[in-house]
Amino acid sequence: MTRTVLMSVLLIALTDVALQLDNALAISSVASGVPSSYRLPVLAGGVLLAAGCLLLFTLIGSNLIERIGWLKPVAGLALVVIGGKLVVDFFRP
Repeated sequence: MTRTVLMSVLLIALTDVALQLDNALAISSVASGVPSSYRLPVLAGGVLLAAGCLLLFTLIGSNLIERIGWLKPVAGLALVVIGGKLVVDFFRP
């Protein structure tokens, strides 16, 4: 049981790190528009806020999926639809 929980936490953490990459691009584009003396606080605050929100929403989502049985297939279907849309948009001229 402990190994399963540890593996789940590790997979969620790796997913969160991968999702932070697009946040870094968005935060850096916002920070590029502020004066240089404010860039570091804007970058640090943006990264901390994004990481905190991602952690909070991951915990909430995993608890909801664990407690509500029918939510797992619905979430899976949503991921398939989003993935399909991304593929279609990528290949559309």
